Amino acid sequence: MAGEKKAAKTQETKKQQEKKDHPIKLFEGKRITIKEIGPNTIEGDCIVAEPGYLILMNVIIKGTKHVAEAQLLYIPHHRISFVHTEPTKVEEIKEEEPQ
Repeated sequence: MAGEKKAAKTQETKKQQEKKDHPIKLFEGKRITIKEIGPNTIEGDCIVAEPGYLILMNVIIKGTKHVAEAQLLYIPHHRISFVHTEPTKVEEIKEEEPQ
């Protein structure tokens, strides 16, 4: 009887863990910017965000010498330095002149 209760409890715990979404799922359906490991910056509409990869549509890839556009991009997580949503506000930093 105790073994059955323990097995049922273990199954419930596994179901609860499966229900929790990975934080990367928050980017699905949004325009995002990815700083890739290396010099590239990638912008695109995130259509799939899974714990191992991202898939983007309408992609702009900015490198050191070229800017490329693509319809579809797959990027594994080990290539990503950080990700953020499209900026809502961008301001230029004004440097004060020393007196």
